[in-house]
Amino acid sequence: MKFSFVLISALCAVLGTQAQGQRLKMTPERPYIGDTVNLLYHPDSALLATGKPIKGAVYIYDTLYHWHAVDLQMKATDSGYTFTVPLTSDKGLWAFKFRAGAAVDNAHDTGYILMGSVPGRQWKAAYAGYGTLRASRYDLGIPQYYTDFQVSDSAMFFWMGQEIGYWRAGRVFIWPYVKARAMMEGQAGLNPDSSEIIHKAANYMIKAPNLTSKDLYTLALIFDKYIHNKGVADSLYKVSGPITQKKADYKAIQAAKTPEERLALSEKFVKDYTPDPEMDALAGIDYTRGVYMNIFAVSIAKKDTSVLARHINTAPFSMLTFAYYKMVEIPYGDWKTMPAKEAYPFSQRIMDKVAYLKANKPAEFYYYTPSEFVEYLDDAFKYDYITHASILKETGREKEALPMVLKLQDEWNYTNATLNQLEASLLEKAGDKKKLDEVLHNSVRMNQASTQIIDLLKKEYLNTHKDTEGFDAYLNSMKDAHTMELLREHVQAGIMNREAVPFEMKDLNGKTVSLAAQKGKIVVLDFWATWCAPCKAAMPGMQMAQEHFKKDTNVVFYFVDTQERDPAYKEKVAKFIKDKKYPFQVLFDNGDEYYSKYAKLIQTSGIPFKVVIDGKGNIRFAQTGYMGSPSGLADEIEMMISLAK
Repeated sequence: MKFSFVLISALCAVLGTQAQGQRLKMTPERPYIGDTVNLLYHPDSALLATGKPIKGAVYIYDTLYHWHAVDLQMKATDSGYTFTVPLTSDKGLWAFKFRAGAAVDNAHDTGYILMGSVPGRQWKAAYAGYGTLRASRYDLGIPQYYTDFQVSDSAMFFWMGQEIGYWRAGRVFIWPYVKARAMMEGQAGLNPDSSEIIHKAANYMIKAPNLTSKDLYTLALIFDKYIHNKGVADSLYKVSGPITQKKADYKAIQAAKTPEERLALSEKFVKDYTPDPEMDALAGIDYTRGVYMNIFAVSIAKKDTSVLARHINTAPFSMLTFAYYKMVEIPYGDWKTMPAKEAYPFSQRIMDKVAYLKANKPAEFYYYTPSEFVEYLDDAFKYDYITHASILKETGREKEALPMVLKLQDEWNYTNATLNQLEASLLEKAGDKKKLDEVLHNSVRMNQASTQIIDLLKKEYLNTHKDTEGFDAYLNSMKDAHTMELLREHVQAGIMNREAVPFEMKDLNGKTVSLAAQKGKIVVLDFWATWCAPCKAAMPGMQMAQEHFKKDTNVVFYFVDTQERDPAYKEKVAKFIKDKKYPFQVLFDNGDEYYSKYAKLIQTSGIPFKVVIDGKGNIRFAQTGYMGSPSGLADEIEMMISLAK
């Protein structure tokens, strides 16, 4: 054992410094607990290339076996970024990570790790921190620290064993220790229930004094799952406290046969039981998916919007994003069935909660530093922020909407057509022509322009030109060459040559249109439906593309209405096209006859679904979905048509 200890001490010293290499240097090179370490970080090229501020985080594992995530206070110098870390005796491991925008440096997934030590041995929590950090599947470390790296179960067993052996931490780590050993036994083709090590660990633990409910429940799981002694397991379950009944009630929710029953049981569950992350994890109780999802999904389906007020202060964060999507984004943003005035109370309430969370990070997100957590929230709501800003504008709150939009643009950098249009309309109303011109030109540069932005640019163009003859060339001259080259490569990669399915469909006037009659022409089919939000969102871009070829009689566009559910769908379609003033030739699919045939031929699914057929009756391009940019879609379709000629 003495030899093993010396070997491990030496190994840890290497692992604590080797990964740092030239990027992260520390003084002294081999620090001990009680020292203050001076660190110098040299960012790698990936971080510098972003042009974003360099930020650092340190994840600290303390001697009570809890993780803490802290933002590093770094100072930029000519030599790099400097900071200091005191190695206090209440901490056992420090793991560093650096980032700039989306770029991350964690020593190429090897980790910048400093294990606490004193002369001759590692400090308390160093072994356990090193093991749990590098085996995220055990849900005991920092889940986002490594990208792909994981140590083996045998390595996890080893590090847990070291912590237990040297720091008498059996009560804390018996579960991952036994679990890792059981995985090792199974991988070796052995039965864990006959493992001497597992039996020894369980028998040692069961004789320990003053066992807590967690200790008893953990032992019950070990005897149940790994030793397969149901008698001992049942006796331990009975004395392990309320977790046993809580687990039974949770199972009852999952077994419920109707939405109403699931809702009632879930509501009762959150009233009867307070979340206990450690015990719930052991018992397999998932408050998010197994409880709150029932409450929100069933309530929203029943149009019970009071669910938000009832549970917004206790529900897990992910329920906020779910509620926003179901209660605001779909009815207001996608289906357009909810006016902004009705959407505002729900949207604002959730936004207020998000603002509160930014200043009050929940304990469940222990693995994020404060700034990382804010970034996480902003990323989760980045599209919802745009929707909320739109609601603010439509409800006459432009003074709130404009600052929000300007801040969002700092992150999006004109890569979202909806945000660009929103900012343009707010700036136009505010009379800020200079800033408006910047938005218009950058929207086109990034190929994220709406029809309204194109119209504003056309109006600007006519101030210095007698007509719009050269307007298309003017627009193209503003587009970023690299962006357009990437689009061209994307389009060319999708070229194909398959015989198209012959079709005959009726148009809005009852006239039959066939593919055979279009011989020699480029035919563009756009399969859509009135219930499909992305289909309708893509139509302004399709209108741009159709407008581009309006003088070319050898190019025809057909908008094929498919998969409708409303018996009066034809009247509904006609009203939609008329209300939007779209100059489209609409065809009616026979249920989904032709959509299904084309989707099967291309081996795809979903709408919007666009097909480009050449003059010989062969499919040259097919595309599913909509990426959100009207001008980008128009250019994509125009390129497809040009290549199909």
